[in-house]
Amino acid sequence: MAFTLYDTTELLAVIEPIRVPGQFLRALFFSATPILFDTPDVKWDRVFDDLRIAPFVSPYAPGKPSQDKGFQTESFTPGYLKPLDRVDPTKFSKRRPGEAIGGSLSLADRRDLMMLDYMAGQKKKLERRDEVMAAEILRTGRVTIVGEDYPLAIVDFARDPAMTKVLLGPARWTQMAGGQVAMLEGWLDDVATLVGAAPSHVVFDKKAWAPFVADPAFKTRIDLTTGQSTSAVNLGFQPGVPGSPVYKGRIGTVELYVYNDTYEDVDGTIKQLLPDYTVIIGAPGAFEGTPTYGAILDPEAGYIATPWFPKNWIDQNPAAEWVMTQSAPLPIPKRANATMCVTVG
Repeated sequence: MAFTLYDTTELLAVIEPIRVPGQFLRALFFSATPILFDTPDVKWDRVFDDLRIAPFVSPYAPGKPSQDKGFQTESFTPGYLKPLDRVDPTKFSKRRPGEAIGGSLSLADRRDLMMLDYMAGQKKKLERRDEVMAAEILRTGRVTIVGEDYPLAIVDFARDPAMTKVLLGPARWTQMAGGQVAMLEGWLDDVATLVGAAPSHVVFDKKAWAPFVADPAFKTRIDLTTGQSTSAVNLGFQPGVPGSPVYKGRIGTVELYVYNDTYEDVDGTIKQLLPDYTVIIGAPGAFEGTPTYGAILDPEAGYIATPWFPKNWIDQNPAAEWVMTQSAPLPIPKRANATMCVTVG
């Protein structure tokens, strides 16, 4: 009997419904409808805000035409992500965890379940990369793309330099006896003034949160009511689950979170998504972060626009079955100035 491989349609049907935990920053700030390109490069327009007022003229004088502010089109070819697994037949020839002693599943059933495991693992790696890219964009206003076979490239979204701050000396929160809450409220006003939209979320790492709550003004200025619905809950995050944000309270309508998720980098080291003493202030509605994906240049993909392209094949010598998922992502903010990042320690 001929061995049957999984085709791309079957693999997509498996990978698409899989929900990956975590992803708070991506879900909150990059929730716009993904844009899929049928070209290797992705393009986006940088629109320049027009804050000019109309000039007064005499009612008997003609109006004067104004010059269009215009826009600037940017283009970038994202690097590929290609998580790859060798389908190990020794794993599905044995009883799976939870299966009845002696085995109750056929080899084909176990292979199906093993393929689900591979797809879930690959999607988790792809989406963890998305979260890492989202965190870097929110922190720096740009994203660095580099790999073993991909030369270093930096995509700069031209965020105003004033939206990235590092506190020094006695201005550091760890050196202050008070005033942290007032300082944060000033930053909220700065973002609102620059972008024209009020921030709605502030995300702290745990080391930034500790000196913030030490401010004597904290108890009188922060609403600690927890019975209200929050963005985290609306996005599907459950309190107490590893990698979930922790809702801490509000300043007016601005939600405050502590987020301490980590990831394993390609070199095997465990890193924090948010470095120590990081505070991110944002207006997700104005930021309008958009996931974009370049076309996969694989003949079997048909050069179509797709966020993921999984494939399954067999090598003949040595004999081995493989499964791989390809993706070419680039998260893009429409208004990078709708976020600010401050290193407060």
